[in-house]
Amino acid sequence: MEKRMRQKIPKLRSRKGMTLVELIIGIVIIVIVFGSTLSAMTNGYSNTIFNADVNRTAVEGGSVNEIMAQTIKKQNFEDEAACRKYFFGGDGAPAKLPNSENAVHAAGEALLPDLQYVAPDNFPSPEYENQYTIVTNSKSTLKTTGAKSYDIKGVTLMTSVTNVRGKLTNSSFIAYASQTTT
Repeated sequence: MEKRMRQKIPKLRSRKGMTLVELIIGIVIIVIVFGSTLSAMTNGYSNTIFNADVNRTAVEGGSVNEIMAQTIKKQNFEDEAACRKYFFGGDGAPAKLPNSENAVHAAGEALLPDLQYVAPDNFPSPEYENQYTIVTNSKSTLKTTGAKSYDIKGVTLMTSVTNVRGKLTNSSFIAYASQTTT
């Protein structure tokens, strides 16, 4: 009976090792697994670097805007004429660049040394990576719970920083110290 059982169970061909086909199939499987793992790791790393750059520039842009807005607020401008005189000189005429000796420009350059002023009608400019503009005749409407609304006059500061996704723009409105109600 034992002989019959041995005849029915097929014998293994050889116990010396694997055939060439088995070896090639094993190597192919290992390469596929390693390749997909390496691809996932590479994509994860590049996404991490990409997102880190976007987050870094978002923080830089927000910080520059906040510091410059706080500096404008500390100047306590009474009206548009005083603001224009401070930024653009004595005649108040539109100028290409603000007075480079003002504290607002210096505060922005302290954080981003390559920060450039751009005229409001050209903002944001594709020429510069880091830029800002100042709109001295801005108006914001304050609505109350009743039917009344008030127009508040002030300065709008806009900053723009460039990252791998494009330009990130921040905006702040700073009210003038004196307001007239109508």
